[in-house]
Amino acid sequence: MKNFEKLINESLQEVTRIGIKPGVIVTWTINKRAKTRWGLCKQNPDKTFEIQIAEKLLIDDRISEMACKETIIHEILHTCKGCMKHTGRWKYYAEVMNQVYGYNIKRVTTGAEKGVEEYTSQHSMAIKYIFTCENCGATIYRKRDSRFTRNYRKYGCARCGAVAWKKELA
Repeated sequence: MKNFEKLINESLQEVTRIGIKPGVIVTWTINKRAKTRWGLCKQNPDKTFEIQIAEKLLIDDRISEMACKETIIHEILHTCKGCMKHTGRWKYYAEVMNQVYGYNIKRVTTGAEKGVEEYTSQHSMAIKYIFTCENCGATIYRKRDSRFTRNYRKYGCARCGAVAWKKELA
């Protein structure tokens, strides 16, 4: 497993070395449940930030430290003033980091770009529910229980508007 603390410290140093001022990060967490994202930055009501990094980045030996730092820096940039979205200042800062350090920081990164061809989680969830509109035949797939799966009889079809769902367990 990669040294998470070391990667955080190196990433913060690189960001501040070129004059970018990150916000106050109060928590760094390794997310063991993340299946479809590499990282997450949450802003607290007091304007501090919590950053989560997917465990798969740190434990998969095929993913380089540089690829991990790209994700860490991506999330650090979200803590900068006016940078919660992937536009404007965030996009500019990402491009500066890419030019100065040779990174590939962008909005979305595939497994192949992290050095893992067609990355799939070992714990990926199977489809549990299939809903079919009996009026137009539109199909919806769901992997987990939700408000829709429990109350599907109250929802209209996005395609035809009919409230005529048939539920199947996959």
